[in-house]
Amino acid sequence: MGKVLRTVVLIAATIAIAVYAPQLAPAFLSAAVGTTAAVALTTLALTTALGLVVRQLTPKPSSQAQPMNIRQSVGNSYIIIGKRRSLKALLVFFHPRKFSGDHYRYFIWAIAGHRCQGATKYYLNDEEVSVNPTTGAVTSGKYAGGAWLWFGRGTYDTDETPTGWRSETGGKWTNDHVGYGIAKLYAKFKLTKDVISAGMPTMSVEVEGSDEIRDPRDGTIGYTNLATPASYWWLQLAREDGGFGAADDEIPDDTLLSAWTNVCDEDVAIPGDATEKRYTIDAWIETGAPPSEVRQTLMTCCAGTHCYSDGVFLMRPGYWVPPSASLQERDLAGPISIPLLSDAEEFANEVSGTFVDPEQLYQQQPVPTRSIAAADVRQADYDLPHNTSPWRGQRILEIMLRRAQCEKRVTWPMNIAGIAVTAMQTVQLATSRYSLSNYAFVVDSWSMASDFGVTLSLREENAEIYEDLAVEDYKIPAGVAVPDAPEVIPEAADSADTAETAGSAGAVADDDYTYSAADLAALEARIQALEGI
Repeated sequence: MGKVLRTVVLIAATIAIAVYAPQLAPAFLSAAVGTTAAVALTTLALTTALGLVVRQLTPKPSSQAQPMNIRQSVGNSYIIIGKRRSLKALLVFFHPRKFSGDHYRYFIWAIAGHRCQGATKYYLNDEEVSVNPTTGAVTSGKYAGGAWLWFGRGTYDTDETPTGWRSETGGKWTNDHVGYGIAKLYAKFKLTKDVISAGMPTMSVEVEGSDEIRDPRDGTIGYTNLATPASYWWLQLAREDGGFGAADDEIPDDTLLSAWTNVCDEDVAIPGDATEKRYTIDAWIETGAPPSEVRQTLMTCCAGTHCYSDGVFLMRPGYWVPPSASLQERDLAGPISIPLLSDAEEFANEVSGTFVDPEQLYQQQPVPTRSIAAADVRQADYDLPHNTSPWRGQRILEIMLRRAQCEKRVTWPMNIAGIAVTAMQTVQLATSRYSLSNYAFVVDSWSMASDFGVTLSLREENAEIYEDLAVEDYKIPAGVAVPDAPEVIPEAADSADTAETAGSAGAVADDDYTYSAADLAALEARIQALEGI
């Protein structure tokens, strides 16, 4: 067999042997290729095998993740954007102590591999507990009086170790053990009868994540969960820190990013006479997941699209972009084609999904299904692991549903004039064929041939896709309490601005209303009842 094929077979065999019978790997390769090559190939095989195992054990972001504490010396770190409960924590320090007949346990858990804004809630198992902000003492729940919790933001120049921690742990956590730039949870337990009976809990915190995110509108750096600045913060984070590793010159200019940030920052009306931001990212991400998959989940959670164009990474949230070019038939380099068969998910008429619900301890919950009436049900499903709002989840699913109703797809081959067209651009087709001129299309993909011809894959797009849902069109998810809109009680009529209506003794009127004597009596009774609540 050829040398290349033989080497591949040997490496594959060595990986299998290294995993299932590691003591045999060097001997196997020594007989096959010699001692020096055996050492090199064994190292390569073990490294490859380990890499494959780690890749398989590191899932992409999902709303199904469960809180856990990991007691091992090596593991992935975590990224938190926006407000999320820490789903995993990595043990970096443990110390047992006996003092005056009492037994204590000390833990330090790594919560995120970067600085965070701060902690807002503490959990022992799935129970939220109250914590004294000064002493760290847990004051509620079954661990009250036997547990202490402190949160370290991960500052870069301040030792956040709790007072007395080093002396109580016998100096094991030395002055050189600080953990700059690492968000941490310090936990101390006194092994009282109640604590022993309850067992050692899973510890977690609700965290406001990175406060190092840049707002392109004014250049300020701080905490935000708006989708565009949050996504680009992750995009520029180094690969070894769990980000995408994009260089500074691969980021769009602030003008474009500011426009996208403003879209995310728009207030949208939701049930309960309230509003929320259009697109936010509240993410817990385990490093080691494939960056391309993380990027896709970030874009799905803002109904967005992404591409790499003109040397920059474009990650645009979902909104209507009017056509900016008209493609002419004279620039065609070949026949256009309209695919008859596409992925069934693209043409779904029933869309469901899941989100992470803060009211349910940040566990996975279903987003109410969005659908249109159809005899043949075609389903699509979307996991929204960085979305914590059932209302935003419904808007995203509605966008996906409306996109699926735009069934026109066109392959448009162009001559060199196609170089002026960019991916994600909205265009119109100047052709009378198939009534295509009546529609707008977005450039889904862009490819260049060796003769400098450009082939465009176009997807139908329109403004109605991104229209907001009316408040009454939202579906109330099971278990979600929507506060009633406040009752508007008309102010009492001012005698200077009202006049008694002739023939209606006791009635008053202003510019907008006329109140009978019975109306006034009922209004007064209502006011008295409200004041008595």
